[in-house]
Amino acid sequence: SSFVGSIACASVFAIIAWPAMRAWPAMRVLTLLEHVNLFVPDPEVARAFYVAIGCLVNPTGTNDRQVHVNSGLSQFHLPFKRNVVPGDPVVVPQAWAGRIELVSSEAPSDILARIKADDRLTRAGVLAEVGVGDDGAWVVRARGPWEVRLAWEIRAAPAGLADAVAAAGPGHAGGVGGILGMPRLVHPCRPGCAKHIAAFYRDVLGVGAEQVELRELSFGKDAHPVASLVSALISFEAADGLHRQTFEYEEQEDAPLPDEYDQREAARYHVCLYLGSEAAFEAAFHRAAAASLVWVNERFEGGQMIQSATTLDEARACGQFRVKDLIDPATGQLGIVLEHEVRSPRHKSCPLSVHKSD
Repeated sequence: SSFVGSIACASVFAIIAWPAMRAWPAMRVLTLLEHVNLFVPDPEVARAFYVAIGCLVNPTGTNDRQVHVNSGLSQFHLPFKRNVVPGDPVVVPQAWAGRIELVSSEAPSDILARIKADDRLTRAGVLAEVGVGDDGAWVVRARGPWEVRLAWEIRAAPAGLADAVAAAGPGHAGGVGGILGMPRLVHPCRPGCAKHIAAFYRDVLGVGAEQVELRELSFGKDAHPVASLVSALISFEAADGLHRQTFEYEEQEDAPLPDEYDQREAARYHVCLYLGSEAAFEAAFHRAAAASLVWVNERFEGGQMIQSATTLDEARACGQFRVKDLIDPATGQLGIVLEHEVRSPRHKSCPLSVHKSD
């Protein structure tokens, strides 16, 4: 509807002041929103789409089970086998429920030309168009394979970003293509849920007030807040010169149910994020474990590496743990079910060097 569309295009916000909360250390707890994991039934079509928009295939992460593509220091993981053992093929594709925003060093005409030149993408229903964003600059909006709407937005990368990405660390195998980063993810959530999601980041992951905000949603330059709907805005800052990433949970009247992940295979995608220090990582694990939120994803069981730690020793050894129920630990209220792969800066795949010694 036009109402929901207005919310989805929200551009003006009013910050809501937090009530008294626990004082966390003044540090950048969240450093990198590193990857989005989406099931794909056809790896060749998936590869063609991501390469067409300007990502590069990662030769180390790509194998007979999945395709990994680089988007600056971030990635997209695209399994076409739904589990490690026995390796069942993906039948149900997954599509991000909100918006994925990328920045590119290329001209929009180059992106569109590659998309239109590939017959596989045409047959898969991929669409792309160039428009003008709120800032007056160009934006490519695209609908990927197995999607029903224009979920992708690609904009011009700011000057100097390519150099900042190169200086930030070793990056990912395969290097960086036209896409230099993923500055923004937007995901819908039910009205009343954003505050619980924000509380999860604050009180479980230990993210300080400078990286967690609640904002009233409104639209248009002089608009008033919309029906008391809010968004939880989570920010990531890795190093000077890099773009600030945001993960925004926007309340929408027609958002999927909070437990959609548990109900539908198509909604069982996940995100991966890095914390800024080993101390922050271990503290987050302790809080998640105390709240019974540490989770094992059976899809990864049976491999050579631990993918879903259940103890602090396992989390230290593999550099990560998983949670999926984003709950306010003070109230027990569920904000949303969305799998998070939470990583330490000492994880072997960390693309940053600035926090490796923490």
